[in-house]
Amino acid sequence: MNIILFVFLNFLFISSLSAEIVYKSVDANGNVSFSDYRIEEAEEIRIKTPQIINAPKAWISKPILSKDKPNKFNYTNLTIDNPKDDTTIHSGKVNITVTLKPALIENDVIVLFMDGKEVLSGKSLNFSLENVDRGTHKIYVTVKNEVSKVLKRSAEIIFHVRRVVQLSPKLSSDSKLITPLNPPRPTILNP
Repeated sequence: MNIILFVFLNFLFISSLSAEIVYKSVDANGNVSFSDYRIEEAEEIRIKTPQIINAPKAWISKPILSKDKPNKFNYTNLTIDNPKDDTTIHSGKVNITVTLKPALIENDVIVLFMDGKEVLSGKSLNFSLENVDRGTHKIYVTVKNEVSKVLKRSAEIIFHVRRVVQLSPKLSSDSKLITPLNPPRPTILNP
C-alpha cells in the first residue's frame, strides 16, 4: 500500500513540474494550439506561478452579552388565542394558536405545556395535537431563551375533549337481539 502511495505522489509531483512549460504552435490554417509536449517549430512559453492572495477573515459582529447588564429585550404579550378557555372539542385533534409581541428573536423558542408536561417546542406560533385523550386538559405556553430561562409565560387555558363512542352489541351464538313485546304506538290526537 505504501509503495502505491509513493508512486502516486511522485507522479503528481513530476506532472506538476512538467505543467510549468507549455508549447504554442500555429498550423498551416492559422489555428493556434497549446500543448505540454514539444512539437516542431513550437514556441516555448513558461507559465508563471499564480500570485495567491489570502483574503482577510470577515469581521462578524456578535452581540455582547454581559452578565453585569441584563438583557433589556422583553416580550410584552404572550397569549393563547385558540382554543378559548373552557372550550369543548369533539375530536382528538386540538389546534393551538399563539400570539406573541414583539416577534420571536433568533435564539428563543416557544414551548407548549399540557397538563404540566412539556409537549412541543419550536419557532411556530401554531401547534397541533393529535389523539388527545378525553377529559379536561390545561395548556400554557412559555418563551425560553438559549439557556432555557423562561422569559414569558401565558395564562393557563382549560379545554375539554369529548369523543363520540359508538358501541355495537356483541353477539354470541346463544344471544338474541331483544325486541320489545309491545312496541309503543304513536299517539294520534283527534281534533
